[in-house]
Amino acid sequence: MELFGYIYQTYVTEVQDIQIEKNVTDITLDQEEIYMQVGDIFQINAYVKPDDANDKLVIFQSTNKEVAEVQEKGIITAKDIGEADIIAVSNENSEIKAKCKVFVVKEMQDSEIHFDSSLTVNSLEVSSIDYDENTVANIKDKIITNLEIEIVNHKNEILKDTDIVGTGSKIRVKENGKILRQYQIIIYGDSNGDGKINSVDLLVLKRHILEIEFIGPIFKKACNINKNGKNPTSVDLLLIQRHILELQAIEQ
Repeated sequence: MELFGYIYQTYVTEVQDIQIEKNVTDITLDQEEIYMQVGDIFQINAYVKPDDANDKLVIFQSTNKEVAEVQEKGIITAKDIGEADIIAVSNENSEIKAKCKVFVVKEMQDSEIHFDSSLTVNSLEVSSIDYDENTVANIKDKIITNLEIEIVNHKNEILKDTDIVGTGSKIRVKENGKILRQYQIIIYGDSNGDGKINSVDLLVLKRHILEIEFIGPIFKKACNINKNGKNPTSVDLLLIQRHILELQAIEQ
């Protein structure tokens, strides 16, 4: 019996020491393109797949350091007017990478644009949009500026004033047709960018949680109903369901 116990204990110890290798399969960035002015500092975030990969380290590089420099953790500094690609490369496999296009443009003063206090503007993201007032016209009414405002959806299709704005839509501030600044919109609970919160969003999020079909970083933020910065879980799924059933509205 003592021998059997020793063998069993050794077996259990060896099993506990086994670590399953999970290699990085993909990298996504929370920004595909950003517009900055000389001197601006902005951080992009990289996400590796799967979430529990063994080596999550990502190395950032710039294709044009004279225009935009990048440091650890994706902190970008705009140096001069022009264009540059910021590339995030997997430390584990240099063939796995993602790219963000950076446009450094002419300076725009903060006084040239003002957002209504009902909106939350966090760096280049806009949230706190009333779910029942999310048409293009509604958004434009909450922005005071003499510059041109153009809003596109997550597919970069220009929206009309009567169209609904959804997660991933972008507010573009333009002068003489040139983009000076671009903000991304978040509608919490809207996981597919159509500006609505319904059973489709439940299905999209469920497929993401089950690792059947992943959603992009901006949609992951929109599905993080608790706003705790973590990946969406079944708890967020429940909160979206409660919103649909009109039991508890999602706070934007």
